[in-house]
Amino acid sequence: MIDTAENEIQIQEDIQLLQRIAERDSQAFQTFYKKYSGLIFAAISNVLNDHHDTEDVMQEVSVQLWNKAHLYEPRKGKPLTWLTTMARNRAIDRIRSKQRRSRLNDDFELENKKTQPEFEESAHDHLELKERDSLIRRAVAKLNDDQREAIHLAYFSGLTQAEVAEQLNEPLGTIKARIRRGVSRLETLVKPRLM
Repeated sequence: MIDTAENEIQIQEDIQLLQRIAERDSQAFQTFYKKYSGLIFAAISNVLNDHHDTEDVMQEVSVQLWNKAHLYEPRKGKPLTWLTTMARNRAIDRIRSKQRRSRLNDDFELENKKTQPEFEESAHDHLELKERDSLIRRAVAKLNDDQREAIHLAYFSGLTQAEVAEQLNEPLGTIKARIRRGVSRLETLVKPRLM
């Protein structure tokens, strides 16, 4: 019962701090920031998993807290929940922004390859890739059936070793050993020809 009462007092104090921040009280901002910055930083970091981006988003959330404290409505939730949601949304926005930039870069590079011949693969490069692909496929064909099947699923179908084990109904250790032995055999078959 004491914990609930203390928790309620804490929430009321946080609400008052947010109201003071909305009135541009920098002391209230500092108090609120010191109290929750570690928690908010961890929440952002869990989403982004990148220290530099986390620091940037933390700065953005701090500015947002200062500028949007007046938008907080106590009936919609606790101050910490409001701030954490704001931080999480900002972190997700950062991920989306980076993905958009990456797609735009990919589109730009693709367009440049179409319009600028210096970016095109030369006939020699294309022939070399085809030869290498053919060499690797012939080498894979020389593996025993178990190794070939495991390597095909792992490297050509993109399954994890655990997924290969599940699909073939074999223990994971057996699949790992098959793939390891198969890759080792491929190296002996392919390396001398690629030199």
